[in-house]
Amino acid sequence: MLFIATASLSFTTRSVYAQTATSPTILSGISDESDYYKFASLVRSANLDAALKAAVTYTVFAPHNAIFRNMSGSKLDSLTNDPAKLAMVLKAHIIKGKFTKIDIIKKLALGKGKTTFTNLLGQTLKLERTKDDLLWLTDANGNKASFIKFDIMDPHGVIHGIDNVLVVGK
Repeated sequence: MLFIATASLSFTTRSVYAQTATSPTILSGISDESDYYKFASLVRSANLDAALKAAVTYTVFAPHNAIFRNMSGSKLDSLTNDPAKLAMVLKAHIIKGKFTKIDIIKKLALGKGKTTFTNLLGQTLKLERTKDDLLWLTDANGNKASFIKFDIMDPHGVIHGIDNVLVVGK
């Protein structure tokens, strides 16, 4: 009887370990070769894994790598050297819930071309469809970004590429 209990416990432990070892990581939809890997690496370095896991599913508006390359070295250094500020900037780009391009278009149709989302900072992100069928995302401070890629699927949500960094504060 003791052998059966030990074997059962051993099997259970391996099963849990196997599930943990193969679980997808946060933002694993963004590979190292992706045009958005810099954002994903900053999220990981800011230890936002817990905040994203708490959201269960999320939508990320990730700036293109070129935006970070074109950012002045001192500005990027000041962000990466201040974990609290970096986390705030990154959270400004993330909302709870999974919103694919189709979901966004439906919300825009219901809002007659406009809708809002709340980012992980509790701030409002405004989304607007222009007469030219462009989509603009505007943060609480008036910073704007347009969409350049949609629906990069992630095990925890969806990622959309944008052409600017939404910045907290002025």
